Amino acid sequence: MHTRLSDGLGFAVVTGFPVEAHDPREAELAYWIFGSLLGHPVSQSRKGDLIGRVEDRGADISSPVQRGYESSAELPFHVDRTDVIGLLCVRPAASGGLSRLVSSKAVHDLLLDEHPDALAELYRPYPNDRRGEEQPGERPWSDIPVFSRTGRHFAARYVRRFIVGSQRHPAAPRLTDRQLAAMDTLDDLLQRPGVSLDMDLRRGDLQLINNFHILHARSAFTDGGGSGRLLLRLWLAFAGSPELPPGFASLYGATAAGAYRGGVWPTGGVPQHVGRPVAALG
Repeated sequence: MHTRLSDGLGFAVVTGFPVEAHDPREAELAYWIFGSLLGHPVSQSRKGDLIGRVEDRGADISSPVQRGYESSAELPFHVDRTDVIGLLCVRPAASGGLSRLVSSKAVHDLLLDEHPDALAELYRPYPNDRRGEEQPGERPWSDIPVFSRTGRHFAARYVRRFIVGSQRHPAAPRLTDRQLAAMDTLDDLLQRPGVSLDMDLRRGDLQLINNFHILHARSAFTDGGGSGRLLLRLWLAFAGSPELPPGFASLYGATAAGAYRGGVWPTGGVPQHVGRPVAALG
């Protein structure tokens, strides 16, 4: 599994994960143990939650301080602030909620062949809004390229609404026409037929994603009567993660390959072991 995520396809789907327990905490515990065999969990929000509940809580994704995983809206292709993402389907939606994956390397190479000028622009830093999740005294945006290479390591980070949202900060660099046009070109390729792999996660399906090699998206969904769609999410720092450019440090806390990093932490709650090798954490 480690090799598949770090050097292979960049994703995996495990089927038949036990989610049928009468006490839902049993499924969460089994999921936690499984995830801990792959990496070391990081916090996913200011609340310090290490297992996130991806469900409709009425969040408005147009708000710069609300999170998409708590809405039922369509989510365009993006990445999360971690090395590996785990999504365990406990209850599917009544309709919709399709999971979509795209290889960021494949899209990169399409740009290289068809739009090299746009690709060159995407290798330059873009301001990324930190959505009010920065620690006290930190700048509320980060300068990060969409595509980057550090030695032999490749990484992609793209969340267009965070990039556009950075413009609410007067001191953030203004997006240029060339930057906006490059993102338009990238978005067009992401929607090209045949580029994405679309899957309908069913009860007990566990999807694992290398966040730097795979972009993910979700179609809008609706819930029927009773309990609605629920996915349990893990964010994992991963020993097989790539080295990142220095600009990632403000957002991820560390850039060395295989370091414990990433996450959204409560105020003053960033662990002291950020930057240590994940393999040394046990």
